[in-house]
Amino acid sequence: MIRSLVFFLLISAICVAQQKLPYQDLTHYSSVFGKDKYYRLYLPESYNQSKESYPVIYFFHGWGGRHYKDDSALLDYVRLGELVNKYRFIMVMWDGNIVESEPRPYNVGSHEDVKFDIQIKDYFPELIAHIDSLYRTYTDRNNRGIIGFSMGGFMSSFLAGKYPDKVSAITEMVGSPEFFVGYPDNHTFYPIRYTFDNLKDVSVRFHNMDNCPLFYMNTEVKNAADHEGLNNFFYWLGEGDHSVDESGEIRIFETAVKHISEKFKDPVPLNKTWSHYDLYPDFELWGYSVESNKNEPGFLYLRNVSPAGFGVYSHKWLPDGPPVKNCSVKVTTAPVYRKGTTYDITVYRQGKEAVTTKQTAGKDGRLRFDLSGDGCEVSIFQRSNATDFIALEYSLDKGKKFIMQNENNELTVALLNRGSDILAGKQMQLIVSCTDSAVSLTNANQTFVFDKKNKVVRSKPIEVLCRKTPPGDASPPWLNIKMEIRCGDDVYTDNITVPVFYDVPLFKHIRIDDRAGARSRAAGRGDAQANASERIMLFENHQRLRLYTDDPYVVSDEEELYDQMIPAVWPDGFTFGSAVKIADNCPPGHTIEFLACYETKTFMPIRREVHWGRVRITVK
Repeated sequence: MIRSLVFFLLISAICVAQQKLPYQDLTHYSSVFGKDKYYRLYLPESYNQSKESYPVIYFFHGWGGRHYKDDSALLDYVRLGELVNKYRFIMVMWDGNIVESEPRPYNVGSHEDVKFDIQIKDYFPELIAHIDSLYRTYTDRNNRGIIGFSMGGFMSSFLAGKYPDKVSAITEMVGSPEFFVGYPDNHTFYPIRYTFDNLKDVSVRFHNMDNCPLFYMNTEVKNAADHEGLNNFFYWLGEGDHSVDESGEIRIFETAVKHISEKFKDPVPLNKTWSHYDLYPDFELWGYSVESNKNEPGFLYLRNVSPAGFGVYSHKWLPDGPPVKNCSVKVTTAPVYRKGTTYDITVYRQGKEAVTTKQTAGKDGRLRFDLSGDGCEVSIFQRSNATDFIALEYSLDKGKKFIMQNENNELTVALLNRGSDILAGKQMQLIVSCTDSAVSLTNANQTFVFDKKNKVVRSKPIEVLCRKTPPGDASPPWLNIKMEIRCGDDVYTDNITVPVFYDVPLFKHIRIDDRAGARSRAAGRGDAQANASERIMLFENHQRLRLYTDDPYVVSDEEELYDQMIPAVWPDGFTFGSAVKIADNCPPGHTIEFLACYETKTFMPIRREVHWGRVRITVK
C-alpha cells in the first residue's frame, strides 16, 4: 500500500513538472536599452489551430516586479492562461526594469529616482512593433489595451495618455497617482488627476482597494474624474490590500481583462477634437508633430485640435502653472488639408490683436506653424469648412481672476468660430453648466445670432454663486465650467477651469522667508519682511504655503514651486509651496491678500489633508 502511494505521488509530481505552461519567457533586442529585454508571452490555445489574428493586452508590473514576478500583485501566472483562452487575446508581460541592480522600475518617482536617460515612453512603441512583427495581432489601437498594477498602474495611465492613438482601453489597478517623469536633469511632476485630457479617447477602468495604503490618494483621482464629468471612466472599489487578487485567485484580474475585451468590441467613440499634455519638448500624436525649445520642467498643451484649428499653451505645472518662459513651438499638422489650397490663418492671443495670414497646404497636405508657448488659439479657415466653436477665453467682473466664494460673480465667455460662416444669421444657443452641485448659475441658457463679420461672440454675463467649500484633500479645488453651443442639429462642447478664492479664516502665525537660497528660491534682504523686488516664501508656523492671488503687484509669471515629500509608509504624495515675486513698482504700505494652503499627511494609510486659510502681508 505504501509503495503504491509513493509511486502514485511520484508519477503525479512528474506530470505536474511536465505540464505545459501557458506562457513563454522570451527576449528581444531593444535599441532603446541597447541590450536584450525580457518579456513573458501568453498565446491562446487556439493560436496554433487557426490563422486568425488576436488583440493584445500588455501587463505592467509594480515596484520590485519583473516580467515573471510581482510579489505584491499575488498573480497566479498559470491560471492567467485560463483568461487568455476564455477571452481569446495575446497577453504580453513586459519588464520595466532599467538595470539589474535597481529594483525600482520605469525611471520615475521622486527626484532621486529619476536616474537614467532611458525613457519608458520610447520603449513601449518599440515593444509593440516587436510583438506585432512576430505574432498574428490586430495592429490598430482598438485592439490594444493595458493592465497596470501599482507603479505599473501609473505607467498604464501615463503611456495610454501619451499614446491614445495606440491604446484604446486600460485597467489601472491600485496605481500610484503621481510621479516625476523625464530625464535626470529635466523631469516634470505628472499628476494623473490633472491629465485626463490625455485619456478622453481611452476607456479607463480604475481599481481602488479599501485597505490599500493608496486608498485616499486614489480617491482623489476618482474625485478628479467626477470633476471632469468623464463618461469613459469606470471606478471600482474592492475589499483588500495593495494587491490584484487573493493568492491563487484570478477573479479581480478577470474583471480587468473583461473590461478591455468588451472595449475591443465596442471602443469609446473618438471625440470631434482632441487635447493633449506632454512633458517632453518634442512629440507626435494623431499625425501631428510638435517640436519646441522647452528645456525645463513643464508641459506643452495642444487644445481642441481639429482641421479647423488648435490651441497651443505651455504650463510650468498643472493645472494652473504660468507659461514656460521664452518657449517657442513648431506644429506640423496631420495631412488633413487639400494640397495646393490656400487657407486663412488667424492667431488669437489673449489681450492682443488677432493676426491673420494665409498659408497654402503643401504636397503632403500639411500646414506648418511657428508659435509662442505663452498661449494662443489658431483658426484655420476655408469657406467650404464646417462651423467649429470653442471657448476662447473668459472674464470676471471687476477684472477679477477668481470666483469669490459666497458672493455673486459675473462670468462672461468669449466663443470663437474657427470654421466657416455658413451659419451666419442663424440663431445659436449657449448652455453653460458646472460639474459641482454647490455652484448655481443664472442666465446660463442664452441665444444669439451668429454674425459672420465677427468670428468671436461674447456671452451675456452669467451670474455665478459658488457655495463650494475647499476640499480637505488634493481633489481639484477649482470649478469646471462646461459649455454647449447648439445650432440646429450641430452641437459643440468645450470647458474652462475657473479658480475660486475661498472665504476661509486668516492664518494666524505667518512667517516670511526672504533669504537667498538655491532650494527655497527665496531671494531678498533677509530681514523677514516683504519688500518690492523680492522673492518670498510664506510659512504658517513651520508649514510652507501654496499661494494664490490676483494682486497686480505679485508677478504671476515669476512664481516657482518647491516640492516636498512628507514621510509616510511609502514615498507617495507630494506637497508644494510657492515662492512668489513682488513687483519692482509695488508701493510701500501696499497690502497683498493671498488664498493659501498647506498639506499634512497620515502615515498609514497615506492620506493628504489640505489646510486652507487666507494671508495678508504688507509690503514695507
